[in-house]
Amino acid sequence: MLELENARVIGMGNDRRVYQDPNDPHRCIKVPRYPDKGSRQNEREQRYFEGLVRRGMRDWSYVPAYHGSVATAEGLGLVFDLILDSDGSTSRRLREVHLETPERLSAEVLVSELANLYRYLEKRWLIPSDLNDRNIVVQFSDDQPPRLWLIDGISNPDFIPLATSVAWLARRKVARRYRHFLKKLVKGGQLSPEDYQALEARLWG
Repeated sequence: MLELENARVIGMGNDRRVYQDPNDPHRCIKVPRYPDKGSRQNEREQRYFEGLVRRGMRDWSYVPAYHGSVATAEGLGLVFDLILDSDGSTSRRLREVHLETPERLSAEVLVSELANLYRYLEKRWLIPSDLNDRNIVVQFSDDQPPRLWLIDGISNPDFIPLATSVAWLARRKVARRYRHFLKKLVKGGQLSPEDYQALEARLWG
C-alpha cells in the first residue's frame, strides 16, 4: 500500500485530492478527498479510462496518460502523467494563466490550441464531463509553443452511457459540450467574440 502522508499535494476538488507520485515526480495520483466515503468520480473515471485502454488508446497528446490504479492509505488512487513545464514546475490552469500572466498565451496560440484540443477529443470520441478553465492547464516549454491539456473531468456520467461506445453519439456530445465551454471562455474574458466566431467556422462551419 502506497503511503502519501509526505507526498506533495498539487490539487484538491470537492471529491478528490491529487498528489505528486512520491515514486515518480512525472506522475500524479488522484485519491478520494474523504477516504471513508470514497470517490464516485474516481470510480467513474477508472471505468472510463480502463475502457479507453481496452479500446487501444495510444495517443495521449492532449489528455494525460493513464497508468492504472494503486492502493493507497487514502483509498484507491488513479495514476496519470503529471503535466509539467520545461522548468519542472506543475503546469498552471488556464484560468490562472489568464489572470496572472496573460501575455504568455497569445490569442492566436489559444485559438489554435482550442481547435487542436477539440479535434483530438472529437477524433477519439473522448467525452468531457466537466469542461472549464480549471480543468485545462497550459504547458509552457522552451522548444515548442504552449499546449493545452485537459487534465480532469473526462468521463461519461450518463446513467446509460451509450455515447461511450457509439462514435457518432460521442462526437455529438463532445461538440455540444465544447461549444458550451467556448461560450464560457467568452463570458470569462479569455476568448474574444471574434475568436469564438472564428473557431465556430473552423470547427463546425
